[in-house]
Amino acid sequence: MISFLRKKLLYQVYTLIITIMAMMLLVIGYLVLQEQERTILDVMRTQAQTLAKSIELVSADAMVTDDQSFLVEHNLNVLAHSPAIRFIIISKNKGEALMTRKDEWQLMGSIPQNVKHLEGSSEQQTIIVNPYAQGSEKIYYYTYPLNFDGISWGWIHLGFSLESLNHAYDAIYSEILLIFFIVFIVLTISIFFLSRYIVGPIIALSHATKKMAQGDMEITFYSSRRDEIGELTNNFNAMAQSLLKSQNELKNSNALLEQKVEERTRALEEINKTLDDRVQHEILIRREQEQILIQQSRFAAMGEMIGNIAHQWRQPLNALSLLLQNVIFAYETGNMDKKLMDRVSTKGNLLISNMSTTIDDFRNFFKPNRTKEPFNIGEQLSKTLQMLQASLTEHQVSVECDIEEGLNVEGFGNEFSQVLLNIINNAKDALEERHITNKMIGVKGYCSGNDIIIEISDNAGGIPDDIMDKVFDPYFTTKEEGKGTGIGLYMSKVIIENNMQGKLSVRNSDTGALFTITLAKG
Repeated sequence: MISFLRKKLLYQVYTLIITIMAMMLLVIGYLVLQEQERTILDVMRTQAQTLAKSIELVSADAMVTDDQSFLVEHNLNVLAHSPAIRFIIISKNKGEALMTRKDEWQLMGSIPQNVKHLEGSSEQQTIIVNPYAQGSEKIYYYTYPLNFDGISWGWIHLGFSLESLNHAYDAIYSEILLIFFIVFIVLTISIFFLSRYIVGPIIALSHATKKMAQGDMEITFYSSRRDEIGELTNNFNAMAQSLLKSQNELKNSNALLEQKVEERTRALEEINKTLDDRVQHEILIRREQEQILIQQSRFAAMGEMIGNIAHQWRQPLNALSLLLQNVIFAYETGNMDKKLMDRVSTKGNLLISNMSTTIDDFRNFFKPNRTKEPFNIGEQLSKTLQMLQASLTEHQVSVECDIEEGLNVEGFGNEFSQVLLNIINNAKDALEERHITNKMIGVKGYCSGNDIIIEISDNAGGIPDDIMDKVFDPYFTTKEEGKGTGIGLYMSKVIIENNMQGKLSVRNSDTGALFTITLAKG
């Protein structure tokens, strides 16, 4: 009976304590998980808000002026440096939306209905299945309202991958499970011995009282019973003191831990604030530098345009001068009649019309494309050479073209023509500076697999090896001061590689420099 009592009481006490401790661990683990999840979501919201504000700050002018090319270029640059971002959408108030993803962009008529309700007067966040991709990938979806001068303009939609969040959750789950397992094992062992320690005096007391009830009065357990109960009481008090000491130590440890967490949190907030300031500062500096480069590129293109217009107009102006001299001569000799006036007027109007057409050609040539469109390589080359015809003729430069038919690509035709103009102009200047007798420029275009290759070569002797790696750097030029800005080849590389996702490279051939443009078939 005593043995059964010992087992039954020990089992009950042991089971009760284990159950209570297990429930407490589960509740604590659940609260920790909930707090960690809120913390991680707050961090993601802060990152998304910072990114949205930086896009709004950098792209505000482009949004208002509907400069989609700048928005696409900037957003592609943001995506290239932020692998966790799945897409960036800039939607107008009751208008179309511009979506940018990795290496691609598109205009959408409207935002899907399952996220349309997120477009409100304040920022919104949620976790949903990616509405712009196939599959069931869940993303962190964030919307940020755009207001300019107190007027609602639209919203910025950001989609973030949940890989980092899932990794954080997995790490938290693993840590909590590990801690739970270790604590449970330790508690299991500790509680087993603690149960025996608590139940032991009660079993001894029960054994003594039972003997006394059976009439074994020779065993004087009264004093012993009081001593045992007193010892049990002392043990209980000692245990209570031990538990109180452990509780105080735990409180002190928690206070110290909270203090460390607060210190780490403040340090992290300071780092994030400093990082945000540095990012915004760098974005402003880069924006200013890009604006300077774009402005200088425009001035350089304008100078080239004026020079080429002057070349194109020289011949018709000479013809107009001869017509005026003929009129004066006919007037002085008395041979002026209606027939002569009609002939002179007709020819003069034709020359003036051709000069006006030249202005329209140059204006259309430098007009930027808004969207990517299919264009033919041969046609763009012919248009470029027509712009440069007078200048090439004046400097006695021959251009040999070997372009396969049907070379069509998807991109910005006028920007591609600007690249051809920059490279051919540089080749012409190199031929002129080095006083080459038989000046030759070759342009060859052909297909190679899924790529279209355009090669532009000259016989000016090539580029020195010590500057070969610098030809595409901004502001680098070998021309005399006042004859070159050093941004033509830099802007050409930006157009080909950033705007048209191609490649522009240079090397020396047997006769001179060889520039190679690689584009995907349209």
